Amino acid sequence: MRLSICIPTYNFGGFIGETLDSLLPQVSDEVEVVVLDGGSTDDTGDVVAVRMQHHKQLTYYHQDFRGGIDADIEKVISLAHGQYCWLFSADDIMMPGAVKKVLQAIRSHHEIYVCEHVLCSFQMKPICEYPPLNNTCGPATFDLADSQQKRKYFRMARTSEAFFSFLSIPIFRKDVWDRVKIPASFYGTCWVVAGRLLASVPDGIKVSYLSEKLLFKRGGNDSFLDRGIVNRCRIGIEAFQHIGNTIFGVDSEEAFHIRRVLRFDIPLKILLVAKLRAAQNPEVEDRAVLDRIVALHYSDPGWRNFFNRNAYKIAPVQVLAAGSWLKRQFAR
Repeated sequence: MRLSICIPTYNFGGFIGETLDSLLPQVSDEVEVVVLDGGSTDDTGDVVAVRMQHHKQLTYYHQDFRGGIDADIEKVISLAHGQYCWLFSADDIMMPGAVKKVLQAIRSHHEIYVCEHVLCSFQMKPICEYPPLNNTCGPATFDLADSQQKRKYFRMARTSEAFFSFLSIPIFRKDVWDRVKIPASFYGTCWVVAGRLLASVPDGIKVSYLSEKLLFKRGGNDSFLDRGIVNRCRIGIEAFQHIGNTIFGVDSEEAFHIRRVLRFDIPLKILLVAKLRAAQNPEVEDRAVLDRIVALHYSDPGWRNFFNRNAYKIAPVQVLAAGSWLKRQFAR
């Protein structure tokens, strides 16, 4: 088995059928699809069962408890038999020919491959391309054992997806995943994929940037928002920074670039929305937590961080509320 497409899911019965229909026609005898259902209470099992009748490469495991995203990811990879694993979100759509391109790429036997995606609306209407690297002119391989190539890769990073934040972006060798040991503090961050793969960087891995768009990513379906926008910002900023700081050191160039791309992923306007929500719904949204993570987000020196940090502080909630109201009126 060369490739395992691993899909952890929870209550995505309304999406996973379309996901499976996009990828199952592409699989061959050297590819398996492994679905781990982390305790769904909807019809996920029934949706998968229908596809299993026609695709012997599809395997479904159900656990009767909700393990959480980190535990479910580790579990589904432990069930895989492939030389390589491609984690895939249960609401994304694989492009035609994607599996064939991955099978061709992994012949070079590098440790990690990074693909691209097209960002879509909730209804899967394409919005824009979202490359994880800047200034790329096609496929490239970075030997991170070489300090200059590692520096180049980290400096070229445009989004946190370059550092394996998005489930469906990296394709990686299973033996690399299995041999890496991570601290207990990485569990519960929701970033176990980034934690394990980034922890392999000091060992001198090769990262191959495919420069290929292989999937459509569904927007507006962020399960991390279930406990509010402030907690979502905490996960995206504080928890991910913890991964980078622990592996590379808070004062390292690698950790700096991780913080830099997080500021691209989570811009000031998102934090201002969170500030407004904290004022409107303090029982759910914790303003003290938000203030702490904003200070952390803009802690690096520089005029832009100074401006954003203080713009957040002085922005009146009343003005934010008025702007939100006007936006809703124009939307109508």
